[in-house]
Amino acid sequence: MSKKKQQTTYTYWHWDNEAKKTLPITITAGQGGVTEEHIIMLNDFDHAADLGNRYEDENRDYATENQKLKNERDPDNSTGDPIENLETSTTDPAYFLIDEKADKPNPLVEQLLTLMEKLTPQQINLIYDLFGSQRQLTEIANEEGKSVTAIHNRKSKIIARLRKLFAEQGIL
Repeated sequence: MSKKKQQTTYTYWHWDNEAKKTLPITITAGQGGVTEEHIIMLNDFDHAADLGNRYEDENRDYATENQKLKNERDPDNSTGDPIENLETSTTDPAYFLIDEKADKPNPLVEQLLTLMEKLTPQQINLIYDLFGSQRQLTEIANEEGKSVTAIHNRKSKIIARLRKLFAEQGIL
């Protein structure tokens, strides 16, 4: 009874211009100077790349990406690209919150604080974390043991609620 030793191999895919398709190429340990360590290293690289792609997908901000695509498709959009407009005074929340006349309170801030009283304590805390402390969604999600998407959805619902409250007051 003889046992055959299983060969360690690594397969990757390569685009073949002549065949006009992707073809597999297999590397075998012990052939052409390839060692098992090379195969292990290649598998580790693949695993790290897969994890990186997975984490990137989990933390992707689809709302921003969708808005950018919408703006690219509609060049006549009056608001322009939201990413490019981040630094403008009309899109900067600090523009509304920090009034140059420090002795006179900003009426929008006072209205916002009044309307925030209609939110739950958890919603208020999230607003303060995101906009007051300028914490990242990923940081809050990790702290709460939730997904980034769940925190993003909560933020979106809170903002929609505040918009509705402002509209009911005739402000927006």
